[in-house]
Amino acid sequence: MNSSKSSKKETMFMDIVTVNDKGQVVIPSNARATINLNSGDKLLVMLHPSKEGIVLIKPDGMETYVTNMLKQLNHAKQNHN
Repeated sequence: MNSSKSSKKETMFMDIVTVNDKGQVVIPSNARATINLNSGDKLLVMLHPSKEGIVLIKPDGMETYVTNMLKQLNHAKQNHN
């Protein structure tokens, strides 16, 4: 198996956290380091499609993801015609 695929699976789930009585969680240090998250950084909070959780992502990361997805969609549409 490709090691990059393996390492992605290993780092997909970083940790389990507990929600406190104020609705707060601590983002584990290994997760913060992995995405270079620093004090004062902003995160976009998105509802997971299952409505069973949330996804946190840096706004620039989401912009990059959406831009790449739109490029792939346009490429697929051009190749389909």
